[in-house]
Amino acid sequence: MKEPLAQELQSVIDRFSERFSMSEAPAVLLQLPIEVLKDTTLNLARSLDGEPKILDRASRLLIGLSVAVAKGNDLLSSWLLGAAISASKSREECEAAKAVSLTCATYNGYYRFRSLLGNAEYDSFQPALRATPFVQSLLPKGFVELICVVVSVQNNCSYCVSGHVKSAKDAGITIAMIDEAVRIGAVIGALCSFPVVL
Repeated sequence: MKEPLAQELQSVIDRFSERFSMSEAPAVLLQLPIEVLKDTTLNLARSLDGEPKILDRASRLLIGLSVAVAKGNDLLSSWLLGAAISASKSREECEAAKAVSLTCATYNGYYRFRSLLGNAEYDSFQPALRATPFVQSLLPKGFVELICVVVSVQNNCSYCVSGHVKSAKDAGITIAMIDEAVRIGAVIGALCSFPVVL
């Protein structure tokens, strides 16, 4: 017989899985310390299923997928991929988001150097990196920029964050959408950093 606390926690995880039409919860939730499981599950659910007038669930899941990919978390990426598809995103849209994430992370790695350096000495150099997923994505331009804002925040590139926030706004993304996306990134990024033992 399970102890009452274990039953309650299992119930929290089961409700989370049902909420996103998935047979299982992300593996990381099953290994979190008991004292943070409820809060983390609530934060995850609220960030992925927030105000639909700002961002719909499927878009939130796509943003989460982008962060998990940028952070190299295959288990969480896999769960988010399934949840995004379950929430109406096509496999092609998911692959496009993953491609944007990878490309953005590549640029973050290059431009973070300039951001950390803080002077213009290297401004005349070009990155000489390809960016096809930015310019030829099947995702709307504003959403590509929104993904790039979140991934750039997670990768600590202030140079890229500034540029992508401006481009996102120019493409019609509101500051409320940016705030929501960054919150999603914060929750997913934190979960990506928690070690999961299989």
